[in-house]
Amino acid sequence: MKQYSYVWHLLVSLGTRLVMIALRLIRNILLARLLGPADRGLFALLSTLPDLIAALTSGGLNTAVGYQAAKQKPMGLLITQVLIYVCLLSGLLTLLCIVLLNWLGTQVSAVEQLGVWIWLLIPAVPLTVLKSGLLTLHNADERVNAFNMLRLLESSTPLFLFLFFIFFWRDRVFDAALISWIGGLVVVTVAGWCWLKRFHVLKLKWQPKDQGELLKYSARSHPDILFQQILLRADYLFIGALLPASALGHYAMASAAAELLLIIPEAVTTPLMKRLLQQDKKTEQLTPLALRVTATVMLCACLAMALIGEWLIVTLFGIDYAPAYPALIALMPGLFALCYASILRLDLLGKGLPGTLSLIVGSGAALNLILNFILIPKFNITGAAIASSVAYIFVTLIMLALYCKITRVPFYHTLLVTPTDISAALKMLKGKKIDKN
Repeated sequence: MKQYSYVWHLLVSLGTRLVMIALRLIRNILLARLLGPADRGLFALLSTLPDLIAALTSGGLNTAVGYQAAKQKPMGLLITQVLIYVCLLSGLLTLLCIVLLNWLGTQVSAVEQLGVWIWLLIPAVPLTVLKSGLLTLHNADERVNAFNMLRLLESSTPLFLFLFFIFFWRDRVFDAALISWIGGLVVVTVAGWCWLKRFHVLKLKWQPKDQGELLKYSARSHPDILFQQILLRADYLFIGALLPASALGHYAMASAAAELLLIIPEAVTTPLMKRLLQQDKKTEQLTPLALRVTATVMLCACLAMALIGEWLIVTLFGIDYAPAYPALIALMPGLFALCYASILRLDLLGKGLPGTLSLIVGSGAALNLILNFILIPKFNITGAAIASSVAYIFVTLIMLALYCKITRVPFYHTLLVTPTDISAALKMLKGKKIDKN
């Protein structure tokens, strides 16, 4: 029954991600055409900062609570951890970040142009962290349907709010985009809390021994999350500092289009999260299969995006965004590598290696920073995309080598789908038993 349950959850997750792609694509089209490259770049910068600040203030917490939730720890204990160590700490440090950004405003034109909107970070950062924590708890608790509904809400609410505000504020598109973004965070956070309350008694608990265990795991995995955000978003900061806001707008569209493809590995890992973190006996077979399936689908998606990407950008976003296409092409190899990394990371966390992951991702983040510094002045946004791809591939190869060394799984068993995989999947869908040999 577990096999059929997984197949059902996988199909539902894939369907959910397809709807999310459509919703996000519509929103990106509206933002691109109504804001223009310059304002689109400023919006991308402001909406990226909460993730970076959240990673700085509470990076390892989500990993820790997800790991403990998969191990059936009391939900009240985990919620206490999220509220006290995340919301308070992130709120206080956000104030410090705003002061620093305002000080740098005279040197970084993009920050200076944000003006008073920079203060939106004060509610945005704690909301971002709390939302992420609630999503992690739902997924680690194996509430796959609830998690998928929240992810749909996360994609749809900003779009519908943006359409609503645009109807009344036709000449204030930038304001409408920002308010709808914050509104979306609020709606998903409230819904996530209420939904979790349906399954658990959310009575806050303070247990020093368990809190200490959570903090130790969080401290070991904190650098991993922080370095992940640097790896994924340092290019935005470099472009914002070194190039005009319009260049950041072009890169934001290339990055947004490319990252839509990351919904594919997320659909695979959503129903697998608890199993990979628990590391039961079936994980040795499950992880290579997940890698092969995800890689095959992702390869097809990347090739399709490379072939029709320029036409899509010009047709959907407008001719002003045509310079985004070379950056989109340069991001494709790195995006393909990330589909491996998302699965390998969960497996290695389940094997108790958060510190090792932090070292790996930290090395990739350092490489990314160096390459951004070298390549952006020479190749503009395409240089940032090349830097990101090289760093993503570097991190993935090290993770894969470590995984193969620990599990003794041959490298070629993690590549593309085999005829045996297809045959097993067809038997499963037909309700037949699968030969384990």
